[in-house]
Amino acid sequence: MKRIVVGLVVVLALVGAGCSSGGSDAGTEGGKDGAATSPEPIETTTTAAPTTTVPDPLEDQSAPSSINGLTVQGGTLWIASIKDDLVLQVDAESGAILRRIDTKGAGPDDVAVAPDGSIWTTGFVNGDLGRIVDGTYEVVVTMEAGINPLEFGSDGTLYVGTYGPGGTLYTLATDGGAPIDGEEPQVAVEDLPDINAFGVLADDTLVAPAGGLTGPSQAVLIDPAAGTVSTLVGGMPAVAAGATDADGVPYVLGNITGQVIAIDVDAKTSEVAQTAKEGAPFDNLAFAADGTIYVSSFTAPAVTVIDPDGTQHVLAVGS
Repeated sequence: MKRIVVGLVVVLALVGAGCSSGGSDAGTEGGKDGAATSPEPIETTTTAAPTTTVPDPLEDQSAPSSINGLTVQGGTLWIASIKDDLVLQVDAESGAILRRIDTKGAGPDDVAVAPDGSIWTTGFVNGDLGRIVDGTYEVVVTMEAGINPLEFGSDGTLYVGTYGPGGTLYTLATDGGAPIDGEEPQVAVEDLPDINAFGVLADDTLVAPAGGLTGPSQAVLIDPAAGTVSTLVGGMPAVAAGATDADGVPYVLGNITGQVIAIDVDAKTSEVAQTAKEGAPFDNLAFAADGTIYVSSFTAPAVTVIDPDGTQHVLAVGS
């Protein structure tokens, strides 16, 4: 979850990181000038928002100003917008907005589907880690401003990272996606490079981009158990997002070039699998079960859709 050289660097400054779209005052990385602040559970707040059902399109199809992270759930996309303080559920074929979920000042940056089907989201602006399930949005815990990428591991562990040099990777144990009473996020790895989104491998290591939006960039392997970061592939174009496909293959995204680059972890090599031809600069990417790739635009409410055969089109979100 990006740069038209000088112009985009200015936009990135507005969101306090290179993690997301032309946001308003995500401003600073709030609390990133020293050791990570200790997450503190807070009282849950709720907002209506279904998770597993697919409702009819809303009457109000007003497009968001911009979009950031996204994930796929069945025939729908869940999309985060820092600038609009919204999480949207969107029909993956038509782009129609099905749900518009106010995150109450969180400034959501990224979204992930838990094993139980709930949707989790990171509040880049105020540090709220949120969850959408059974018609409600709830704040599970407030961490630190600047939280951005998140994804679930094989046992339901949630990995949450902060964006920016000197970032932190947290882990949070969940019961298949449901919060566990008394569990708080734990620091797994500190002093991380710029990481906007990552993919989790079968062994619960993470493949992520590093190097920021100006490059040269790298694909790195993060081992939460060992607390280590190692380079897999260097000398890449500027990459700032990562994900895994349905087969567990990790990819990073060239946020300016649109290259979707497959990473061979064992061989420590990379190969361009697809290239998004419209919508640059890009923020983030997600894979459907059939191999379809969805790439979010950094500056517009649009998603570039790349079919497995390479056919592409731009999906406008709302109208």
